[in-house]
Amino acid sequence: MKRTIPDLFEQSVSKYSSNVLVWEKASGQYEGISYKEIHKRVYDFSIGLMNLGLVKGDRLALLAEGRSEWLISELACLYLGVIDVPLSVKLNEPNELKFRINHSGSSWIITSQRQLNKIREIRKDLTDLKTVIVIGPNGDLQDGEISYESVLEKGSKLKSEKLEVFNSIWQGLNNNDIANISYTSGTTADPKGIILSHRNYTANVEQAGSLIDVPEWYSSLLILPWDHSFAHTVGLYTLIHNGASMSVVELGRTMMETLKNIPKN
Repeated sequence: MKRTIPDLFEQSVSKYSSNVLVWEKASGQYEGISYKEIHKRVYDFSIGLMNLGLVKGDRLALLAEGRSEWLISELACLYLGVIDVPLSVKLNEPNELKFRINHSGSSWIITSQRQLNKIREIRKDLTDLKTVIVIGPNGDLQDGEISYESVLEKGSKLKSEKLEVFNSIWQGLNNNDIANISYTSGTTADPKGIILSHRNYTANVEQAGSLIDVPEWYSSLLILPWDHSFAHTVGLYTLIHNGASMSVVELGRTMMETLKNIPKN
């Protein structure tokens, strides 16, 4: 039986469309984004990526803080069969980022405004890089950089024209197609890229469900780094599978300030 991540998400959207999927803090209080709305944005962004030329098997590095755009970006990649390479925002050493992006063969990067300078510092050494997509304010974008919002808007405009092709792509994925390349810490040697398939994740979600109940009214504050494979399983896809919601830690001006927001949130 076919059980890819898009299959999992589609089933949950059909069952829990009005439930809140992501809670984010805006103007001092949490506001919810429903499964139905996230689903719409995933389609728009995925078709926008398709319009840029991304195809199944391409690799895209994702370097951003946990937020709705992070989830939308990953799901959009997975719908196209694009391999997402999630990277830790704690990576501050240029060589660490450069190694992972080049080693994975990533030709595209989605990054937040906060992480953008890390990419700019090493851009000339990224051998396969085509385009950087930037989440957040985009008043000072450079050559080779485009805004997340522009990709989303373009996909929305093209949806009616491209929807049939798009549907055939995600419906044609199989369980063994690669979802992520997840990198180890590299403490004792060069980091290793762990290849994880769609079925790796959906099987883990099913097995987790045999051990613990997750009712749809649950909301989990996601403290785990979203790039981790464990966070993918328990923080993203187990919640989605059960119609529950994920709450984003409010971003501070610094990483330490963000950590201090955890008990407040």
